[in-house]
Amino acid sequence: MKRPVLVLAAVACATTGALTGCGSRHVTDSGPAAAPKPRSSASISKAQQEAQERWQRQLAEVGRKFPDVAKLCAGRSTAQPSPPSAPSGSDPENSKYAENHAYLQTATLTDNQRCQGEAHAARITAAATRTTPTDETQARTLLAGLDYPEATLTPYGDGIHFTLPVPGSGGCLTGNLSAPARIEVHGAYLEGGCERPRGGH
Repeated sequence: MKRPVLVLAAVACATTGALTGCGSRHVTDSGPAAAPKPRSSASISKAQQEAQERWQRQLAEVGRKFPDVAKLCAGRSTAQPSPPSAPSGSDPENSKYAENHAYLQTATLTDNQRCQGEAHAARITAAATRTTPTDETQARTLLAGLDYPEATLTPYGDGIHFTLPVPGSGGCLTGNLSAPARIEVHGAYLEGGCERPRGGH
């Protein structure tokens, strides 16, 4: 019978003075209270599998569109590099500057992402060198012809600026298509997306 066992347990708690540990579990004659049901591991693994399959299909499509890039960057590391260590005794002015410009921080690129970004930048630079676009329409035609229809174009000062998420990579390209073409490879902004965020104080 369970009732005498419970009485003995209560006496033991009282005599040892371990009151903080007693009574934390409610046990009845019918057994312990039912624990909340955990999420099914089968449903989690199925969702993960579906996400992985979508990712593989996307990579395969990118590989078909840009076989030279895929071949060039095959085998490059996809591991995130260690973040740089903060210097000891840093200048308070530098710390304040970093705080004010935190909105401009970007994700760190893996070796594979940087390789892909540089390869796509080289493709665009070569095309812009052959046919330098002088307006937004020409720039959009150039980029669409290279399979970059998702580029964002902005006429600005000395030429046509663009922002482009690197297909299937997670990296970004930002640059100017006017002669000479200048393109920067960088990670996505931590606030989201490849376009430079507006902010700061």
